[in-house]
Amino acid sequence: MKHKKINLIIKIILITLLIILFFGATKVSAAGLDDIFSTGKNFIDKGSENSPISVQDAIDKFIPVGTTLVGIATIVLVVVGLIMGVKYMISGANEKAQLKQKLIYYVISVVLVYGATGIFAIVISVLNNILD
Repeated sequence: MKHKKINLIIKIILITLLIILFFGATKVSAAGLDDIFSTGKNFIDKGSENSPISVQDAIDKFIPVGTTLVGIATIVLVVVGLIMGVKYMISGANEKAQLKQKLIYYVISVVLVYGATGIFAIVISVLNNILD
């Protein structure tokens, strides 16, 4: 029984490899080091032609996204906090102990959400002072 399964798996793998070989990529080209370096230099030059984004443009684009994410996180934190509070009020001693363990993760998530907002504000003010 085992030998039949192993033979079937080997046959499937071989058929798959043959299909890939026959119907796979049909164009193969070899390039020398000069071609590789010139292609890379052309790629870098194309990227250099575009003007870089300014700090203010980046801030203007990221602030609405961050505000939306913090708003969603606030709603989730409030809902989870309410659910944990109701469970704590109606639970027994064992469940209260489990909820206290989960409360640690809740507090960590609150600190992360609002701490990230504060860190972002600090980084922006430091960058503005450096770049001005």
